[in-house]
Amino acid sequence: MRYFVIPLLFAAAIAANADNGPDGVPIEENFQACTNLDCGASVVSKFHTDRRSLSGPTVFGETFYAEEGRSDFVRTMFAPTKVRLVYNPTTGQIFKPMTDYIPTKEGIKLTADSAIKRAPRGYSGEITEDEKKNYGVRVTPGFQDFQYAITYDKIQTFVPKAIGNLGGFRKAVGNVPLSITFFGDSITVGANATSIYTAPNQPGYTGLVMAYLNNKYPAMFESRNNAVGGWSSINAVSAVEYRVNDKKSDLVVLAFGMNDGGVFKPDEYKKNMQTVISAIRTKQPRVPILLVAPTRANPLAITQKRANITGYSPVFRELARDNASVAVADMTAAWDMMMSNKNYLDVTGNGLNHPNDFGHRILAEVVLSAILGKKY
Repeated sequence: MRYFVIPLLFAAAIAANADNGPDGVPIEENFQACTNLDCGASVVSKFHTDRRSLSGPTVFGETFYAEEGRSDFVRTMFAPTKVRLVYNPTTGQIFKPMTDYIPTKEGIKLTADSAIKRAPRGYSGEITEDEKKNYGVRVTPGFQDFQYAITYDKIQTFVPKAIGNLGGFRKAVGNVPLSITFFGDSITVGANATSIYTAPNQPGYTGLVMAYLNNKYPAMFESRNNAVGGWSSINAVSAVEYRVNDKKSDLVVLAFGMNDGGVFKPDEYKKNMQTVISAIRTKQPRVPILLVAPTRANPLAITQKRANITGYSPVFRELARDNASVAVADMTAAWDMMMSNKNYLDVTGNGLNHPNDFGHRILAEVVLSAILGKKY
């Protein structure tokens, strides 16, 4: 059984050896280098970080949610040409084709007596009064106890969108040591990836990104993660000086928007993000900046306005156009493509706004595509 871990606890775990910043939240003042296989090759091998699920021929471990009373038909992100494996990502249990599931043109169909354990009928709708008032949906990592994974081959592809450019960063990759600062909300912290509380103990997307870079370019990268759970772009405005500008970086990754979606209209969001970019450029005039467009929250949640997230897309294009060496990793487009075939509970880590391990892997693929381009 999974335990609920609030975003700030994730931040504390990641920055366990760090002091608190002026905001009272742990801060990584110094960059960390990867000195063993645990932050490089082991992660890449275990979680297929070097195999692109979106643009490659095989999707590894795409998750789906099963509950009594819901449809037995499971749709995958792409039409499968061959289902290679259906398994429990926590226990490693492998399910039997034609006994536990039947492959279909759109995914799989669960059999009536399948060994795939479904959540109790109505589990997703068991909402407390506080949850109804504050979120509009049930919030629990317990959904992951009933999420299973499919590895399958496909013909269809989706090429992650990258807007703008990162100046000379790609030319420097592999040639000189590089330092990356990540700054965002709880998703960038790694919230509800399984890394710290249950098998398979997968890092969040920042850990996956760094594992790939550390594996491909050993001893050439160092990073720090100064994200804070629950933060939005207005928090970034007030904290950019001591969470980003205190140390010189070769790349800054800014990933705000999930929490902004319930508060800031597109023009307000643009103003905040431009303020953060301008502040960074005041102290680090030539540093490339990668903006990560947000995923969407549960469409039934009351915490995020879908129109705001949609309206941020042209804002990102404008920010990349108006600022030199600013690029955008368009995760919103990738998320929308994925959700055109899937249910939100298939890929959520908490039922509200955090992606599960598979969602973090897709995030890593989109971010790596934007960082490395053809080198990925």
